[in-house]
Amino acid sequence: MKLPLYKYDEAGRVKPPWLLFLCLCFLARGIVVFIASLSFRQDGGLLLSIFYPLKYQFYLSLLTALPAILTLLFLGFRERVWKADRGGFYAGLPVVIAYLVISDLIIQLYILRAQHFAFAWPTALTLFSAFLFAWYLVTSKHLRIMLADWRLNS
Repeated sequence: MKLPLYKYDEAGRVKPPWLLFLCLCFLARGIVVFIASLSFRQDGGLLLSIFYPLKYQFYLSLLTALPAILTLLFLGFRERVWKADRGGFYAGLPVVIAYLVISDLIIQLYILRAQHFAFAWPTALTLFSAFLFAWYLVTSKHLRIMLADWRLNS
């Protein structure tokens, strides 16, 4: 199955879908929330406590945030990676994405259990978004075509 021409880069490889970048940014939200809390002058800890009521929950979120940032960097600099003949990294991309999504879902369920399944909007929206992104990553034809194309070109 082919994609429209605008979904290919100059080298003829399939570009990553923009929802993949959005998903990786979502998975890196621990770092985003941390940076936002540093810029909040009055009380940075307040913003962190909204998303992560207990400190260890924030540290758990970094287990997915750091690999997500690294994956974003590898996707962003994919032309340089291919020019340096290091495209073999992309063969493991499905495993990395699966690890990130599954570990994020497990962490979110753990946080929900630690809160005794009490309803809170930040937790509910985060868990709902995680399930939506997991569903997208499993069903995306564009992502499957991209991974198959990159496997052939690496």
